[in-house]
Formats: sequence, C-alpha cells, structure tokens
Amino acid sequence: MYIHWSPLSCSNMHSRPHTRLITSHISQQNSKRGVAARSLLCQRTQTGHTNRWQLTGTVGSDLLGQAQVRRAEEFALQLSDRKIKSADPMALRWREDTTGSTQSPLPRLVRPLSAGQHSSVCSEVTWPSKLDTPEKQYHNLSHRVAGKAKPDAVLECLGGKWELHCPFLNNSDTLFELYTNCKKERVAQLQERGVSAQSRRAGSSLCRYGRGLVSSKCNLSGPLTLRLPVKDSSITREALSFVLRTLYDPEERPDEWGEGVISAAVLLGMSDLFQKCLTEMMTNISSSTVCRFHEVSCKFKDTALQRACEQWLELFLVTDLSCHVNLKDLPFDLLLKTLHSPRLFTLGEYDLLRAVLYWLYLQLNPLRTTLPAHSTIINFFSRETGVFLEQTHGQKYITIFQALRLHGITEWQHLQELHNIRVFPEACLFHILSNHYHNLYKGGDMTVTDFSKQAVRFGMMVDGEQEWCTKTINLYGFYFLLKAVNVGESDTYSFSIERLRHWDPALSQSSIVTRPFCMRADRSVCYHITVQSYFNSEFQEHSSGAVNQEFGLWKRCCRSKPFHVEGLSPPILVTFALAFPF
Repeated sequence: MYIHWSPLSCSNMHSRPHTRLITSHISQQNSKRGVAARSLLCQRTQTGHTNRWQLTGTVGSDLLGQAQVRRAEEFALQLSDRKIKSADPMALRWREDTTGSTQSPLPRLVRPLSAGQHSSVCSEVTWPSKLDTPEKQYHNLSHRVAGKAKPDAVLECLGGKWELHCPFLNNSDTLFELYTNCKKERVAQLQERGVSAQSRRAGSSLCRYGRGLVSSKCNLSGPLTLRLPVKDSSITREALSFVLRTLYDPEERPDEWGEGVISAAVLLGMSDLFQKCLTEMMTNISSSTVCRFHEVSCKFKDTALQRACEQWLELFLVTDLSCHVNLKDLPFDLLLKTLHSPRLFTLGEYDLLRAVLYWLYLQLNPLRTTLPAHSTIINFFSRETGVFLEQTHGQKYITIFQALRLHGITEWQHLQELHNIRVFPEACLFHILSNHYHNLYKGGDMTVTDFSKQAVRFGMMVDGEQEWCTKTINLYGFYFLLKAVNVGESDTYSFSIERLRHWDPALSQSSIVTRPFCMRADRSVCYHITVQSYFNSEFQEHSSGAVNQEFGLWKRCCRSKPFHVEGLSPPILVTFALAFPF
C-alpha cells in the first residue's frame, strides 16, 4: 500500500507532538460511544402512524427521531384538542424542558401498567353487544340496571355462570324457587354449624388436646349457587341470555323469536314472556318462519298459534311459500291437511300441482339450499325409469296427489307435462283425458257428486293499488270473466261472474282459434265465491255459498248477482269455484 505524505501535513505533525495520542484517545471514545449508541438503537420500537421511535434512553445522534418528536410537539401545541396515537399511551410520558437545557426531547419510557391495572382500565370500555358472548351481554345489562350491586346468587347453566340479583327474580318462578330453597339450606347449615361450635367449646374442657369432633369448613358466605339442568336441546346460550336479560329489562328483544326463546321461558317459569313470545310469533308469520312456528305450537299445544300458521298456509302456500326453499321444511301431515282445506287459495289447479312437485323435489333432494328452476324439476321426474307413485319410495306420497283436483287441469300444455313427468300411472292419466273428452262431447256437463271436492278453482289477488281486477277463464269451451271491483273509495268490494261471447273484446283471437268454444245458449253453473284477507295478523273470510244460475248469451242473463263484502283490507284473495251440473 502506497501512502503519500504532504509537506504541510508533516510539518503540522511535527509541530504538534501530542496529536497522535489525542487522536487515538478520541477515536477510542468515539468507538465506545458508537457501540453504546448501536446497542440503544437495537432497542427501538416503531409505533403509531407517524413513524416515531421509542428509546430506552436519550441519544443525541438520533437526529431523525429528534426532528420527528419536535415536529409532533409543535403539532400538539397548535391543535391541543388532537391526541397523538401511541402504542401504549399510559406507558409514555414526555420529558419536560424545565431547565432550558439542550437535552433531547425524545420520549422516556416509564414503568408499564400491571395486568391488574390494565384490566381495570379496559373494563370501562363496552364493546357492541353483537361482538360479545351471551354471558357478556347479560353481564353488561344486569350490572348496568342493578347499579353494579353484588350478586345474590350465581346460576350455573349450560356451562356458564350467570350472576343474579334477588330483586329481579320475582318474574321467574323457577329461579325464585331455586333461590328460596338454597337460602333455606344455607340457613339450616349455619344453624347446624352454630350448634356444632357450641358442642366443640363444651368438649374442649374435657379434651384439652383437641381429640373431639372435627367439622370440615365450607363456604357459607357470598352468593348462592343455583344449578339448573337443561334437557331441551333447543335451548341455546343465546336464548338463555336473552331470557335472563328480560328479568332486568322487559323491553329487550332477541335476534329472532323461535323455539329456543320460548323453551327457555318455559324452563325458567316466565309466563308473561311465554305469552309475549306467542304473540310475537303470530305477528311475524312468513314463508321463513311458518314451519318453525307451527312446530312450536304443536310442541307447547298452543291452538291459537297453530291455527294462525295453518290459516297462513291456506292463503299463501301457492303464492308465497312455494317460491322459497323453506318449502322443504313443510311436514307431510301439514301439507296434506292444507290441501284438504276448503279455504285453500290457488290461482289454478295446475299451480297447486306445481307447488306439490316443488315440495316433492325438495324432499327427495334434502341437501338442496336453493329453489331450482321449473325445467329442472320437470327433467328430474322425466328421467324416472318407472312411474314414481308405483315405486316403493313413491307410494307414501299417493295421498298427497289424491288431494289434488287433477280434473281441473284442462290446458293442453299442462296435460302434456303431466304425461312427461312420469309421476302418475297410465290409468290415472287415461281417466283424466277420457273425462275431458266426455265433458266436451256432452256440452260441458260434469258428473258432480260432491261440489266441495269436484269444483274447479280459479283465484286472483287484489292489491291495495288496484281499483278493479279481472281474469278470463276457460272451462270445457265456456269462457267467463271474473271481476273484483272496489266500490267508491271505501273498503267495500263487489265480486261477480260474467259469461263471455265469442265476439267480446275480452277474448283474444288466438284463444278462440286454439281452444274449443261452445255455442250452447244456456249453461247451468254452480259457483261459489270465497273472499279472504290477511292484514295485521288478522284473517277475514267471507263466502257466498253455493249458488246455481243459468248463464246465457245475452246481457240480461250473462252476469251473476254481485257479491258485496265490506271491511276488506288488501291483499284480498278471491277464489271462484265452478262446476257444470246437468
């Protein structure tokens, strides 16, 4: 290595003989100081969104940290209301510059909080109830209402501990009885302990060395421990938490009213809450709850809720429930009972058959979570190698299809679909088609032995915004116009039937060409009009009864007598049942 010495540097070195010694001493100090600084820098911890540094000691060489801290202090002076975020604001305190020295304004760490102090600080924070466990939700509410009073009892149930306060146990017969019995047992144990203590003091004079009776110490102070076993699997910790919260706040509402809530109310002996659950269920019947609510009504033998669910199914089985996957939860017996009901509403006999096919498909495919398309169901039953109702797994569904009025399906497309799905035996399809042929050949005359079971049903729904509603129907070559008209601005509606002629504008040209049209002058018709509505959990039903009338081709004899109904609230569901006796 070649080193070049300049004359100036050599002269300076000779003129200052102690330069090398001083330089070496300073370099040693700088190296030690650098090692110390590096050891301190290794302990830095980045915190916050301002990229500041926390140090265990002050280092004058940390210019970046000093600049950031100084800038943060100036920002805090300008906006005193703003707080600078830190990893642990309770563990940092800023060094105050009271002496005016040029010390580094870096933060100095103080002793961090202990676990107990940290928990006491965090206990003041209340998180949203949906993020808490059921026990935490109950604990927050009970302590807020009870004013943080000490609990009188602790309920051990479903693997949790629920602190109870005596003034709030009056609404629960079960808890009040448990508390009373446990309190009596504790009083008896305290009295027994007092008697045993007196006997020990009396025996101590006879046995100085303590050879008398020795009693085990047991905790007879503090809150009572109540143990309540739960055998009903429908009672969850969420349901139990809600029911216990109603002891402190009767206005509490669960996420959903269901079997778990009402079962917990029965378990705790809360009759008022039980009745409230039934009322809430009756006002919240829908396609997603009707099956579960009916199961609850059967479990607790509540006829009011059971009848409300059955009435809802009679109205909305075809128009609502059959459009949701919840249709698969409908029990077999309940569906059969609904199909046999004379109040069942359907837009047509084919629509009712379609709803039953949807239900059957969901029973055969229980893992299905969405409602399939109609073409999917048709293809599913069309792939059957044999007739479905003649097979072993399909014979149990025969009674369901026997409750349908298949003779009311007269459209050719629908009859072709009946043949393609391979659900019905050939003999059944032949009987349906032969009846259609004979009825058309005889001018529409039907062999009616039981009007309530043989009449063909046609339905329509009237919304609140509609002042009138009409529907054109066809049966064995006879065309009728079904009418529902709102009378004025009141809640009175008028319902009627009018026979249509082939020149009426209500008939399209295509329907006349593609469908049969009977020119018979007079047609004897037996009809029945049923008007139903469901509003604010109240069901209304009005019936005209069976009416026989001759419908001709002239205006004076082609309309039925209007059927007026008052006090209706939409939606209004109207069913026209028709039969052609001879």
